Amino acid sequence: MKTITQDCIDIVKELAGHEYLYFDTALEVRTSPHTFPFQAWGVCASPQDELYVMDGNQEWHKIEPNVGNAYLVLGSLYQRLQLLKRKFHPHSLKGRSSAA
Repeated sequence: MKTITQDCIDIVKELAGHEYLYFDTALEVRTSPHTFPFQAWGVCASPQDELYVMDGNQEWHKIEPNVGNAYLVLGSLYQRLQLLKRKFHPHSLKGRSSAA
């Protein structure tokens, strides 16, 4: 059975290969009611099938599915990637910004 993490990796690879996929608007995820939302401005899948997101400071963070509130980020990322997958033809976003 495929995990949501693997689904996200597969969609990123379908849309951008191992290139960076940037978002025109940040993916915002509130990890607790008392903190500012985490903003992801980009995503990439490594050749080792690891998933990374880029924050507002242009720093890349590996998503560890079973650590902390990663499931919140993964859920929101999955929704955004599904939207992009439906909106764009596969491989049309290589090295370019998305419109989502």
